[in-house]
Amino acid sequence: MLVEEVKQLKVAELRAELRGRGLDWRGLKAGLQARLISALAAAQTAGEAALDEASSPEGPCQSATVGTVHCLTSKGWFLSRSAAPYRAPATLETRVDGQNEGMNVKRPHEEKGRDYYEFKEEIQYNRYPHKWLGWYLCLADNSDLHFEVDVDGCSGQPLLWEKFPLLRSGCRLTHGFTQGKTGFEVKLVKTLSAATVDMSFDPEPYVLRVGWSVDSASLQLGEEELSFGFDGAGRAVTAGKAEEFGEPLSEGDVIGCYAVISEGGEAELSFHKNGHSLGVAFHITSSALGGRALYPHILCKNCSVTLNLDPQGTAWYPAPPGYYLLPVLPSAQRTRASLPPPHRKECEVLMMVGMPGSGKSHWAQNHLAKNPEKCYNLLSTNTILHCMKLPGPEHKEVLLQQATQCLAHLIRIAANKRRNFILDQANIYPSARKHKMLRFHGYQRRAVVVVPSDAEWRRRLQQQQQDEGVEAPEMSLLKSKVSFTLPEQGELFEDILFVELCHEEAERLLTTYKEEARRLLPAPPKRKKHQNRHPKFHMNVQGRAHGKRISTSQWRHQKQYGWHPCTYIQPYGCNSDPQRYRDYYQPCTGQWNTCDQSQSYYSNQDNYFGSQVFW
Repeated sequence: MLVEEVKQLKVAELRAELRGRGLDWRGLKAGLQARLISALAAAQTAGEAALDEASSPEGPCQSATVGTVHCLTSKGWFLSRSAAPYRAPATLETRVDGQNEGMNVKRPHEEKGRDYYEFKEEIQYNRYPHKWLGWYLCLADNSDLHFEVDVDGCSGQPLLWEKFPLLRSGCRLTHGFTQGKTGFEVKLVKTLSAATVDMSFDPEPYVLRVGWSVDSASLQLGEEELSFGFDGAGRAVTAGKAEEFGEPLSEGDVIGCYAVISEGGEAELSFHKNGHSLGVAFHITSSALGGRALYPHILCKNCSVTLNLDPQGTAWYPAPPGYYLLPVLPSAQRTRASLPPPHRKECEVLMMVGMPGSGKSHWAQNHLAKNPEKCYNLLSTNTILHCMKLPGPEHKEVLLQQATQCLAHLIRIAANKRRNFILDQANIYPSARKHKMLRFHGYQRRAVVVVPSDAEWRRRLQQQQQDEGVEAPEMSLLKSKVSFTLPEQGELFEDILFVELCHEEAERLLTTYKEEARRLLPAPPKRKKHQNRHPKFHMNVQGRAHGKRISTSQWRHQKQYGWHPCTYIQPYGCNSDPQRYRDYYQPCTGQWNTCDQSQSYYSNQDNYFGSQVFW
């Protein structure tokens, strides 16, 4: 039974196959498929010896004496299938040729217990656990948070292309190579267009780059050293520099990316379009590469792509002589990038806390360089702006607006990933820290507080304003000073690190900042008190029938004028005709008074009893 056949089986059929093999048949469809494929792979290993003994030149499919049939086709992996057909229950309709139609198959009713929901959560990480199926996950482990990998593991597209069409999403495969001749193929499936966003000012509505990079390079292909890509506009890009190369791409084109690393450590990168060679684009010296592995890499914007990761190495277009697709490259020449943390409790999230321009980003970059093994994902406005590019500064406001909105989306996405993160923002408000860190429940949560001395902070702030060409408003800085609150160790943070001033010195400095800001900030406008001209009667006077205490003014009124039932059971506006008082409404030139003032017309009991209740 091939992998494709297993994927076409229905849930009831998968459970029947697992029951026949004495395996656990409970779980979701993806887990059942993985369990059945695992059993088939184990049967293949057990029957390889019998296959060698019973092999004959009659055809690709040979029968073994142990009752197992082994097939090797061009559509899938070399798996084993039992020669004796499994007899399904009466509710399943099975064809003679072994392909289950699954007509009139009813799923038995089952109670969803604790094991069901635990399995449902864990299956997201345990799907396809075998090494020969690891290629289906090669896109998911090492990609931008805003890159969406399809369920097949071999295709993807930008996740937030409808809301943020300026975003470029990168993805690097988890497997690379250090020596030999290999390659991979990428197909431009279609271009995407956001109907809700006007992108007429963007000269590049969609972008596709394919190529190679080292594991330490950023996911923006072609923007750093040792990052080489072929752009769909017909350019070769590396280190942020582009040169004319090849031909432009369109929908349906297949790009072949081929690389060779010699024994001396020199590399040569070439590209093909629809089977035709475009030539060699890059030559890499051994001193520049330094023995590091090259990994397949793609970068896309407003387009969807598919990679050829066939484990048998079947190419869409013929490869150059001597080249093999990466999945069939010998394991000795292939390497894998670092794995993500296996459990959520082993993931770490660092939250930077400090005033604007205090040096948070500088500390975060140094921490990334000192700890490359942790593979931190830096979430900040600058990193998102690095993924968005426009030709001129006239659209900088659009970039900033989209970057800040996109960052909030990425923080929500990051909380569901098994990675290490650094949140590089001001995070001076306790409510903002709580809102973000509660999403990362189960992580190792730490706060990094950067509070330099006042003179050093002003120097850093001035330097930042000169580098960026934007001056921070003085009013915003004063509001930041008056609102800055230091985090505390407890429910949100397991540990707090002060990298500049210690906790006591930082607290004294912030107290000075607050006093200065309160003195310089203008007084907040007084909020106008809302006057309800017609309050609801039941909010003031409920009467004895509702068991409420009568107010002092009402009791005084009762002593003076006696008990009147309409005060409690017949208020104005409730079960009464408002037109009966139309002659009473007159402009009032004096002050409204309470029941103790008898000169007012409405305070006279003979004219209108109980008016003090409503005014």
